[in-house]
Amino acid sequence: MAAVFKVMYDFGGTDGTPGTEQDTAGLGPPNVRFKTEDDATIDTANPIPIPSSGAANLSYWKQVYLEVSEPPDTQVDNIKIYTDASGFGTGISTFVGDETPTKNSGADTGYKVATGTAGVTGTSMVSAGVVTGSADFYSFTSAAAKTVSISEAGAILNATGEMSNYVALQVAVATTASPGDLANETITFQYDEI
Repeated sequence: MAAVFKVMYDFGGTDGTPGTEQDTAGLGPPNVRFKTEDDATIDTANPIPIPSSGAANLSYWKQVYLEVSEPPDTQVDNIKIYTDASGFGTGISTFVGDETPTKNSGADTGYKVATGTAGVTGTSMVSAGVVTGSADFYSFTSAAAKTVSISEAGAILNATGEMSNYVALQVAVATTASPGDLANETITFQYDEI
C-alpha cells in the first residue's frame, strides 16, 4: 500500500512542547497563512504590514512537517521539499531554515514558539535560534530540492504517526512590496517509497 501523509504544522505552547498540531488539509486553500500571529486561522487579521522605511517586516515563522496517516508497505525516506520558483513578487521574500529541527513521534525538541509583535512584525527565526541560517525558499525547485531530515528510528518513516523533521518557513515584506492579498503558492514534498 502507498503511504499517505498529512501536512502539519505546530503552534502555541512552549519551546519543545507545541500547544497545537494542526493538519493543514481542513484550513483552506490557502492551507497556511503567513501573518504576524502564532495561530492556524486563515483570515486577514494581523497581516504583515509594508514598512514605510527601514528593515522588512517579518511573519511569525511556521514549522511544517509530514506525518504518516497510512504507512507504506516497507518505508519512506529521502524526503525533499521544493517550490515552483515563482515567489510572491517584488518586495516579498520567503525564507527556509538551513536545518530541519528535530520532530518525531517521541519528541518535539526542535519546536520553538513563534514570537514577535502581533500586527507589526515577527522575530527572525535565525535570531530566535530556530535555525542557524536561512535561504531563499524559492531557490529550491524540483531540479534542486531541499532535503528534509528524519529523526525517527533508522531515519525512515514506516508506521502511522511517524513524522519528518520540521521545515521552518518565514516571510519578509520590504518597503517595495505592493499592498493586497497575494495569489496562493504551492510547496511540494517528494520522497522515496518502497
